[in-house]
Amino acid sequence: MILQAICTRQTNLKKIIDYRLFSYYMKRPDPCSTLCSKNNTYTLRSSNRSVASDTSVTFPSWFMALSNSTPVAYAQQFVISFHEFTGTPWWATIMLSAVALRLVITLPLTVYQHYNNSKLENLSIEFQPTVVEIQKEVVKAVKLNRWPENKAKRVYNKAVKKYWDELIVKENCHPAKSTIVVWVQLPLWICMSIATRNLTLMLPPSDDAVIRFYELTEGGILWFTNLTAIDPTLSLPLIMCLSNLLIIEIQTQSRNKEPTRNQKIITNIFRGLTIIMMPLSCFLPSGVSLYWTASSIYGLSQNLFLLSPQVRKCFGIPKTPYNNEHPYKYILHKTKSKLKICSLHGCSY
Repeated sequence: MILQAICTRQTNLKKIIDYRLFSYYMKRPDPCSTLCSKNNTYTLRSSNRSVASDTSVTFPSWFMALSNSTPVAYAQQFVISFHEFTGTPWWATIMLSAVALRLVITLPLTVYQHYNNSKLENLSIEFQPTVVEIQKEVVKAVKLNRWPENKAKRVYNKAVKKYWDELIVKENCHPAKSTIVVWVQLPLWICMSIATRNLTLMLPPSDDAVIRFYELTEGGILWFTNLTAIDPTLSLPLIMCLSNLLIIEIQTQSRNKEPTRNQKIITNIFRGLTIIMMPLSCFLPSGVSLYWTASSIYGLSQNLFLLSPQVRKCFGIPKTPYNNEHPYKYILHKTKSKLKICSLHGCSY
């Protein structure tokens, strides 16, 4: 496969150099041209002397700062190396590299997040009798010492917090540890998105970037054969949006515990961000949309996978009263009930 990929690259290079293809590239930024950079403006100067004008593309300074950053350079080199090592077409390279990173980096962190959350939930349940005892002691102190209400409340909150902090330290399950996935996955997602975007824009300028750009124009599949162009059917943005919404709903419906007010607010914020991302992705190259879609589908599969009691037991995730023995049946039943209620309300109006 590697030899086949090398032969394919040499054949594509000959096609690019071939003079007969100049008329094809005059309809778009010419990948056979020389790229010149000045003040974040990349000018594509055609090597065909009959061309009378130059094509200039100006990028914002913040975009160029991100595009030229070291993390993005590493991410871009990872995608290129993955493509060269596996010999897969570019559409498969983008999808498989997204899945590989999620499997190697975010899956272990997500398992640890579930482990930490389960310990916190069990700890909070065990902590409730202690809270009742502290409350009784404060009530006694108020009667004996005639404390004002403000002082009693302050002493109660301080005692509860002190005991809770001691339990967290003892069990080594600080709530901040449950946010580790966000702090790792979000920068990784941003770097990989910009790296894929760089490939579709021939950035940073080089001869290899021109070759890869040409490969990407023919490296797609199905309806998105050109990964440097916008998805003409907008199917990839739609699939990405639906996958992310399903992830949010599965996480919400899988719990047999009523969410708090803050949890409801956070859930609605994520729903809004997911919907906002869809029109934004409609203006991005198919390569970037494909990466987003592959990452979202993997995220959906991972969430369903980690709901299984057998999988959670295999990973050593503690069992809590809020977990279900049959999570998939529970989600399906809860969703049907919710849809039935919504339909009844709709008929009543």
